[in-house]
Amino acid sequence: MEMIITTANKEGLLGSLPHDCRRNILSYICPTELYGSYAATSRLCHADSLDAQLPQTKFGEFHVTGRGETEINMESLLERISHASFLNAWQSPRSHMKIVSHERDGAVVTTKVDDLTFEEMQVQASSLSFGSITSLDLSVSHCKHGGELNRVLPRGITWLLSTMMPNLVELDLSNLHGGPIKECDSISELALFNATNCPNLSKVVWNNRIGGGYFLRGRDLKTLTNLRELWADNLLCDWRYDKLFAPLLSQFFDENSIIQRFFFFACNEKLERVSLLGGRYVKIGTNDAIEFPQMSLIRFVRNTPQLRWFRSDLAEENVRMLSEERPEITFVAS
Repeated sequence: MEMIITTANKEGLLGSLPHDCRRNILSYICPTELYGSYAATSRLCHADSLDAQLPQTKFGEFHVTGRGETEINMESLLERISHASFLNAWQSPRSHMKIVSHERDGAVVTTKVDDLTFEEMQVQASSLSFGSITSLDLSVSHCKHGGELNRVLPRGITWLLSTMMPNLVELDLSNLHGGPIKECDSISELALFNATNCPNLSKVVWNNRIGGGYFLRGRDLKTLTNLRELWADNLLCDWRYDKLFAPLLSQFFDENSIIQRFFFFACNEKLERVSLLGGRYVKIGTNDAIEFPQMSLIRFVRNTPQLRWFRSDLAEENVRMLSEERPEITFVAS
């Protein structure tokens, strides 16, 4: 005889399992299936999905564009964020926010041209705070198009998010292009996540970053006074992104340069863990990407006093040499 499965049957079968057992099983389900499918099955399943000990309850996605919108409308976005249901949804134990819907066909969406002024946004955002959020993921999918597409986050978005998350510890900007993009542009993504807005920010992940050489100076990173860990694998420093600073690239990569600089010289004193695997640069006046020279990596290690872990493309003989000089550092090749 065919058995008809009803909601009552499902709840009875699931209810026969100990709660700890159900929780352990659910911990392997992705958040979308947990909240979108399992939680809708019954009241018991819904209660299970809200268990504070489930790892998925710490994660959540935040859509910065509304339904049907092809660009970010800051006025509409602030209205949604200010709603009581949104504020309740982003309370403890939820601590990790993943930004979505800010990418279209490989490019980052722009903000609406006739949107709110900065002063108007400041007034509306002054009362918003998401103190439980300690990890923010602004990354987008990996793009093979290089500099053909706009992959720079609108400054209004980075400003808004940085002001709302006073307890942020970790930030992921992977696969985004980096500013300043224009010669007159003095504000970058990282400068907005400064010690005033995010005093606890200690880890930045920016893998596959494409941008100018200004990033290597560490001026923006310096505003993150508690920065201890930096991941910048497959970093590409291209002089065409910030031509104002292009002549300074030789200070990092040319052994014959009168001025010799080391990576992140403005902020390196507190760095403890750094990954620079696959780093490349485009020499001024050319289009070819060249691997970071060994002497540039060596110079960074020798001038970063608190460094304890370093992943890079250092040759074996250079690792051996530096290990004798700095035995407290763990060198990783991949």
